[in-house]
Amino acid sequence: MVLTTENGGVKNPTSIKMNKYLILRDTIANSKRVSVGDIVELDAAQGFDLVANKKAELYKEKPKAKKANRSVGLKKSETKAVKKRAKK
Repeated sequence: MVLTTENGGVKNPTSIKMNKYLILRDTIANSKRVSVGDIVELDAAQGFDLVANKKAELYKEKPKAKKANRSVGLKKSETKAVKKRAKK
């Protein structure tokens, strides 16, 4: 158990904050070899060390694009029906 001064309580050591990191150079993290472009989940201390040595950066997930129904003229489509030409 770890004593903390915040809130005057006892902090559980198993509640370590984990973050995702994008690996910028080949290195070792969590006792495993990781390659460039890998996304790994590390505790804050090890992640801070890798960021300080410019071997990793904090991973920010990109928002997923909304899928649009692009069908034209169907009942379930989100677009307007096609305007047909007038007959001459």
